[in-house]
Amino acid sequence: MFSQVKISLSEIVTAATVAWVAQVLLGKWIKAKHVARELSSCPPTSALTLFNPFRPISLAIGSFYPFKNQLGNMFARFSLYKKYGSTCLVSATFWDAIPTYWFADADALKTITSDRFTFMKDVEAYETLNVYGHSIVGQEGTEWKRHRAVAMNAFNEANNALVWRESTRTVNKWFTQIDAVPLDESIDLLRDLTRATLLIIGSAGFGRHAPWVEDSSSLSHKVNLSSAVEEATAQLLPRILIPKFIWNAITQNNVYIPFFKPVVDKAQDALEVLRGHMAEIISEARSRLINDEKDNEDGAALLKNLVEANMMTFEQGNEGGYKSLTDEELYSNMFMYYLAGHETTAHTLCFVFVYLALYPECQQKVFEEILKIYPNGVPTEAPPSSYKKILPQLEYTSAVLHESLRLCPPVIRLVKLAQRDTILKSKRFVMSSKGNIGSTEVVDVPIEKGAMCVLDILGLHMNLIHWGNDVEKFKPERFIDTPHYTWPRDAFLAFSGGPRSCIGQRFAITESVCIIASVVRRYEVLLPQDVLAMKLEEQERRLLDWKPGMTIIPANARVRFKKREI
Repeated sequence: MFSQVKISLSEIVTAATVAWVAQVLLGKWIKAKHVARELSSCPPTSALTLFNPFRPISLAIGSFYPFKNQLGNMFARFSLYKKYGSTCLVSATFWDAIPTYWFADADALKTITSDRFTFMKDVEAYETLNVYGHSIVGQEGTEWKRHRAVAMNAFNEANNALVWRESTRTVNKWFTQIDAVPLDESIDLLRDLTRATLLIIGSAGFGRHAPWVEDSSSLSHKVNLSSAVEEATAQLLPRILIPKFIWNAITQNNVYIPFFKPVVDKAQDALEVLRGHMAEIISEARSRLINDEKDNEDGAALLKNLVEANMMTFEQGNEGGYKSLTDEELYSNMFMYYLAGHETTAHTLCFVFVYLALYPECQQKVFEEILKIYPNGVPTEAPPSSYKKILPQLEYTSAVLHESLRLCPPVIRLVKLAQRDTILKSKRFVMSSKGNIGSTEVVDVPIEKGAMCVLDILGLHMNLIHWGNDVEKFKPERFIDTPHYTWPRDAFLAFSGGPRSCIGQRFAITESVCIIASVVRRYEVLLPQDVLAMKLEEQERRLLDWKPGMTIIPANARVRFKKREI
């Protein structure tokens, strides 16, 4: 006789649930593998990426997954393209079987960034950035054109001159902080450059002039504006990573969810504190516009444009309505310009100063270049004519900035979605026995409607075909044109490209070059004491380490500053 087996209802439900989940996952795996195999125009023909490469989950786990040598790895650079001998790689996302094309090819990426009707921004990926409302960052089509039209004329040559002046003023504030640090101590570049770039966007963009350290007794808010922006920026990551339904349940319905509740409350508080600052700034600007008052100092063109647009009647279609912003859009755009206007520049400058410390011969060239312009030292104030007169003379300094951006671009990848069937060009190539690019051929890559095209910016910047066999080396000279060489503009996407390239590109370059030149004129940039005995490769690994975020974040950017005698 068989013994009687008793199975509870809960066990049956559990078993059925496990079987159903396994069936669903297996079905998705089979479908994704089938889609991947169909993408035979480029290798590898059956690769799967577990998650959409442009969703919060990929950002959250990007430091360790996908693993090394897997497609989608954040730190792969050009290695997988080299392995397969192709500037286009293909995969399919596991969960929704989206055909995905990874491009590190200048011609293909130029087409993608230039044709905004065929290739559109993945708007859904930017939904979590709408912390106050919609902004220019997450819009497409006519909505993007409306947001861009509001701000565009604020980024002009007059504003660039102001940026140069405010950068000069701010860097002199930083000098006071640096001079108080003993020579054997390292400077935390991320901390100091974040503060410097916040002060510059605050003054040049929004007319807010603040000291390096604000007296807490004079504050009408919990914290000063710079600290409010820093904290809101830091809390943006939880805002992005926490699922929307959890966030809304806590913030809108006051539902207590363990672990998430304190994180959400902290992030929400930071965003509300910043909103209070922005409300005050907007109120003052609106009052000046109503009373036709002029600012005490020039500047704040960006703020003026945003507030004027908010004061217009919003009627989509006519000229006035076309350049209008709702209250929510006003706050969200202000936040985005503050965020984009300081974070990417601060992070880039961290890498610049580390590279200058690692390569003293390059630093010497920057010093010799700026010495001709500032023989008596860095001025405390920059006259209006400084920008147009000085910036064109800083060719090598600008090249140092661009080479740092090539090796450490703030955003390492972007995504566009194909709106119709089309064909892109990529290259197949053969590596020689010495590790150099041998023969190449151009191939057609059919792209079907709905496919995802990844703009692999870091891969593009490390492409040997475009940048030469010494692509891994820090070599600013590659960004200086000569009678026999023109650097490949289409293979450089640190500011993206096409109509949707960074609206503040010139602002960032002007600010960065001014800071680099001013600091190198006053100080010799030295390596930290604790890495002096290491080989160059280990020094680079330590000091240029970064972690993925909305932009790449320097993890250990430190240098020492020694005041020059000259």
